[in-house]
Amino acid sequence: MYFSFTAISQQTSVTAPKYKIDTVSKKITYTEVIDQAGTKDTLYNRAIHWCGIYFKNLNNVTVMDKPSGKVSGHYSFKVFDKPGKDSIKVPVATVNFNFSIDIKDNKYRYKITDFSKSSTPAFPIEHWIDKTDAAYNPAWDYYFAQVEKYMQGFIKSMKKGMKEAVKANDNW
Repeated sequence: MYFSFTAISQQTSVTAPKYKIDTVSKKITYTEVIDQAGTKDTLYNRAIHWCGIYFKNLNNVTVMDKPSGKVSGHYSFKVFDKPGKDSIKVPVATVNFNFSIDIKDNKYRYKITDFSKSSTPAFPIEHWIDKTDAAYNPAWDYYFAQVEKYMQGFIKSMKKGMKEAVKANDNW
């Protein structure tokens, strides 16, 4: 199931990206199986190496299980309100998510889900999709666009990290 929204605010329009909603969990989910040459151990080591580069703190990686080929954890990032006339970016929310990388010989699968806005209790961002909600705010479409942009960068970085490093020619 895919949703697309358009918001008009401050005389500009934002087309929110199409989010993938898992049919079972009803949650925003990014998942893909990638064919990648390498043994399970090699791909696992690449995943751990990527985590060490991407995350400022490896405490975000909560599971590192080499025998099962599983790496998982949680992370967060900020979304901002539209900059005003002074071009100052004001953070409006911190979005949390869970990720996992399941690894086998010559392939891996990533899954990114459980998105929520930091609050007590946690506020699932899927709630923002419901335009019939009395609390609906058209700015949420702008926030969704930032989530999509962040996730595309996250996935691109992970895929790059899972590829075999190109070795420099040491023949001089």
